[in-house]
Amino acid sequence: MGNCLDICLPRKPNDPRARPYVQLQRQQAWAKTGIVGLRDQGLKDLPPHLAEAASALKVIDASNNRLTILPAFLVTFSGLQRLVLTGNQLTVALPSGAGSRLTALKVLVLDDNLLGELPEEIGQLKRLERLSVSGNRLHALPPAIGGLESLQALVVSRNSLEALPDELGSCARLEELDAQSNDLAVIPAALGQLKRLKMLQLDNNRIFAVPPDVLYGCTVLQTLSLHGCPIKPDDLQDTPGFKEFDERRKSKYDKVIAGGALLGNRGLDEGVDREVSPPRR
Repeated sequence: MGNCLDICLPRKPNDPRARPYVQLQRQQAWAKTGIVGLRDQGLKDLPPHLAEAASALKVIDASNNRLTILPAFLVTFSGLQRLVLTGNQLTVALPSGAGSRLTALKVLVLDDNLLGELPEEIGQLKRLERLSVSGNRLHALPPAIGGLESLQALVVSRNSLEALPDELGSCARLEELDAQSNDLAVIPAALGQLKRLKMLQLDNNRIFAVPPDVLYGCTVLQTLSLHGCPIKPDDLQDTPGFKEFDERRKSKYDKVIAGGALLGNRGLDEGVDREVSPPRR
């Protein structure tokens, strides 16, 4: 005898009689692959039956929905490695307790939401390698962010940040920091502790100077981008440590040219504008 669910239920997704079958198929696929794809579904909430596959889930992508809050059961996904929630309406980054319980999380992407702050417990995500919160309403980052000992990439562009915390200097594995299009006037000298930092993008801020500690201390830094900032090229070039940084920068482009790649319209990008933009107000 055949499976009655296969024979009797229509496959039209909008037919209520088909929903249990569709849901069962989803749960089986989630449990088998560990991957949940829920992009562009118009969801206001994450499906509660996600919790039934909690132990198997490794990836959740629920981008471009209408989520306003994350369910408390999310903290039970102890094996979750990648959580992508771009383009929703979240005002809270994570449910309470997530910092200590999402112990396998490596990638957290919350771009283009409505976040006004990040919780202190985010610093408990000891395996987090990439944190992206671009396009939110952040005015500050919590000092606890310095606890992200595995962090390799931090993207905080298109917010309203007025300062970067000194504690970022404790993120010893950080390689890329993107804080473009904020309201930053100062680069913390503590960033000079980042011995693995290769790329520092600070375009479209109010930065007038670069601390020598950063140019000297970030010994593998090759990309420093300050386009749209009021810093003067001559002042940057006169900063102690610039000569050493500039040698690394040129070395990077030498390798690109040797590999047969094009440099683009700007050629060998100096990282600053020759015609300095007025400071933003």
